Amino acid sequence: MYVLGLILFIIHIAAFIAGGANSVIMPVIGPRLATATPEGRGQLMGVVEGVAKVGKYAMATLLISGILVLWLKWNWVIPNNWFWAKMGFLVLMIVFIGLNEMNARKAKQGDQQAAGRSKMLGQLTGLAFLGVIVSAVFAFE
Repeated sequence: MYVLGLILFIIHIAAFIAGGANSVIMPVIGPRLATATPEGRGQLMGVVEGVAKVGKYAMATLLISGILVLWLKWNWVIPNNWFWAKMGFLVLMIVFIGLNEMNARKAKQGDQQAAGRSKMLGQLTGLAFLGVIVSAVFAFE
């Protein structure tokens, strides 16, 4: 069980990296959507959709592996209040990702204001992601 816990932890970290790439890439792409030509917007949306798909798989993997790691490595023991802060930031991330998904659909339909909001939502997701990182470091020092 110990080795399985470590393998799941490695998978958890890999998913964290894959999902975290969204927090870096989306704030870069978002502002370009607002000013892109229709052809450029189509190309950027292709990148956004690909990155979003990776992010969805990463988030699902994180949720599943996180529960399993908590069970196998930590025996369901919550280490401290930083863990709950991490969970709070995780909930914020999921909310911002959902808002960004809805906003992306509007942007894809040509809504210029939605394209402009993309930057803000990407930044909020990135801040929540930073909160997850910081609180995880303190929770599992």
